Amino acid sequence: MQHSGRINKDKETRKGILLTDRVADEIVRSIIGQKLKPGDKLPNEFELAKTLGVGRSTLREAIKTLVSRSVVEIRRGSGTFVSARSGVSEDPLGLEFLTDKVQVATDLLELRFLVEPRLASLAASRCTPEELDDLMHLCDACEKKMLAGDDFSKENTAYHAAIARTSGNVVVPNLAVILCGPPSMLTGTPSQKALEELARTNREILTAIGAHDEMAAYDAMLLHLAQCRRSIAQQSLQ
Repeated sequence: MQHSGRINKDKETRKGILLTDRVADEIVRSIIGQKLKPGDKLPNEFELAKTLGVGRSTLREAIKTLVSRSVVEIRRGSGTFVSARSGVSEDPLGLEFLTDKVQVATDLLELRFLVEPRLASLAASRCTPEELDDLMHLCDACEKKMLAGDDFSKENTAYHAAIARTSGNVVVPNLAVILCGPPSMLTGTPSQKALEELARTNREILTAIGAHDEMAAYDAMLLHLAQCRRSIAQQSLQ
């Protein structure tokens, strides 16, 4: 299994991204680069750890992450293999394995433009005090990660999934993991200004929902998605 270079531990720690997550992402890139197919075997633990320049305990945690995402599977006594069910968990469409991440992110965003503004509008009309309180906590958590420059993907997905649930639609919340972006969608990092704008527009969605202003919620979601589009464009240039 070839590899593009060792993991930069210090850089990734500054970005607030767990080393194990970065190792997992690097393994996925290697699988893609080597065009490994379901059922193909990965190098043994010692070889992988040496190639990636990490300890074996870190590698084991990264493998556990990939197992939970159904990217790889462990066969006791045989080793680690590319899963025959790649991507049925966090990435059910297998988008992780598409090489043009910018195109995938852009296409997902097109779907979000079609769906999420209407969901925000419905959420504004149907939101209960309890649901609003939940949205506030999720928005706060997401904003904190954004402004700190940390990885905010999980918090952002949880926030937008909660908006979908508040809309009363029972199907769309389960699609939030897909719509808001599977792991390793882009290799770049949004600028501080972009992060501040993402946080601000996320907050405006919440404000509109809290005011039960359907039109304002619709428009706020549009503005947020437009900022997402600008952020993707900026990251594609990195």
